[in-house]
Amino acid sequence: MIKIARRPVLLGAATVAFSALLTAMPASATTETSESSQGVHTDVSSPTKTFTTTGKDVPVGAWQDRGFHASKAYFTFDLRPYRGAVVGHAEAYATETAANDCAKPRATEMWVTDPATAPTWLRQPKERVKLPGPGAPAGCLSDRVEWDAAQAVSAALAAGAESVTFTLRMPDDRRFDPSYGRRVANRLQLHLDYNRPPSAPANLMVGHRPCGTDPVYTPDNPVQITGVVDDPDRSPVAAKVTIWPVDDPANRRELGPDSATTAPHHALFRLPADFVTDGRVYQWTMQGVDSVDSGLTGPASAPCSFIADRVAPSTGPVVTSTDYPNDGAPHGFVGVPGKFTIDAKGDQDVIGFATGNGYVPADRPGGVATVQYTPAEPFDAFRVWPVDRASNFGPGTHYGFSARSSKPGVRFDVVDVNAGEPVRLDFTPGAMPGVVEYVYNFGAAGDVVVPAGPDGAATVTVTPARPWASLTVSGRTREGWTSERWDGMVELGNGTPTVSSSTYPADRPGGGVGVPGDFTFTSTRPGVTGFVYTVDYGEAVPVLAQNGTATISLTPDKAGYHNIEVTSTNADGSASTPRRHVFIVNG
Repeated sequence: MIKIARRPVLLGAATVAFSALLTAMPASATTETSESSQGVHTDVSSPTKTFTTTGKDVPVGAWQDRGFHASKAYFTFDLRPYRGAVVGHAEAYATETAANDCAKPRATEMWVTDPATAPTWLRQPKERVKLPGPGAPAGCLSDRVEWDAAQAVSAALAAGAESVTFTLRMPDDRRFDPSYGRRVANRLQLHLDYNRPPSAPANLMVGHRPCGTDPVYTPDNPVQITGVVDDPDRSPVAAKVTIWPVDDPANRRELGPDSATTAPHHALFRLPADFVTDGRVYQWTMQGVDSVDSGLTGPASAPCSFIADRVAPSTGPVVTSTDYPNDGAPHGFVGVPGKFTIDAKGDQDVIGFATGNGYVPADRPGGVATVQYTPAEPFDAFRVWPVDRASNFGPGTHYGFSARSSKPGVRFDVVDVNAGEPVRLDFTPGAMPGVVEYVYNFGAAGDVVVPAGPDGAATVTVTPARPWASLTVSGRTREGWTSERWDGMVELGNGTPTVSSSTYPADRPGGGVGVPGDFTFTSTRPGVTGFVYTVDYGEAVPVLAQNGTATISLTPDKAGYHNIEVTSTNADGSASTPRRHVFIVNG
């Protein structure tokens, strides 16, 4: 709300009746402003001429100056910014600059005239209404002589006028008496105290769906409607709603006004549950209500219509696919898309389907839709739900099927590789046809694309910074299809020792209880000075190495499975990845 200091209107006795009328009118001002207008004047001595004053003041009434003169002054104000406004108060005031005879009382009148484009004494615009006034402090001259212009401005706005013209003149019985003549500054002021109605609501929605030319289907219970009401004065505003069934427009219900908030006001109404019936078409409009003057209501919005639909489809759709039939046998490949047909089987309530990839419309209510789906694993499922106009979901359909694995082959040898040394990775396409490139990510360093050869294979070299690193590999075809992903770890041998025994070979029966056997540890890791081993997860035992080799002797006391775990060590205390040797003692 804008507030501008305003002096009280000083009106004479002749204005009492009109002032009483103003008192009875509702005060609804939310904005105050002042306009000013420079005027033109006429002169009886030049009856066909319009005078545009370039000086600081204009004459009103009669005066003597090289002859006899009599004048009227005209001032026009643009009302277009105030269209639709309700005027609470309006004062027009002038500043007097001279009086021919201060002994004579102030007799200046102000009238509303027809539009004055180029007035002359002989072609004067018709004077329609005399304004109450003048009001001014006692004294010869005043810098603020006021007339009440509220009724005049209100009438002009009500008539749709784009402007209003005021004339300053003397009464008929004094217009040719020089003793009453005066001069005023050539800038008439018009002070307005007004309130404009709220604008037509916008952004109308039913639930979360915008209103349009067709009815909005909504599953909500209660139905929720919203809109945004603005006010050109930015004052607090409320909203009210009128709703009716389309087939019974006389059965109207009014809701609101709701609680006012500062514009723009986001209004929300929940409609009475007993008023809304499923399947029936309703229309509603919203209007803004000025909170300063509850009688000032803005224009109604365009009608918005809706249909409540709280019943979901009752049956799930039928899914078929020639690319991936659900016959128990694998088809296609993981990563290669196939077409799936969804059929609502004539259920007119169904207009589309929800899948794991989003929503797809049916070709008609109760009709079919064809979608593309890419299996992500060998045993996959395509899931779909029927959807009606109100976005209600019906029972889902689970269509399970099998796809051939498309995981690439990955080979590498890291038995004798240490951190900081290169590792060769070999990629082959596996069962995936048409692989032209691979996308791999080693050590989570980011995806790298490498082309495949004519046979679909590719070889890359990487250098691990640590004894282990993650590795993912996918093949990609010319069509952009991506295979099933190989996902694993590359764990470096890091000088992992080997273990050999002629009496107790790995993973085979040998020797016997009480039969001694030699075990030889060998490591190619540079700088190996010894080994640390454990038998059946027992106490760690160190042994010195010579040229990367050491031999120990063990005599088993029990038959069955046993194991030796060996780690090579360096003089700096570093150790290799352990090696486990499992052997079987004959019983």
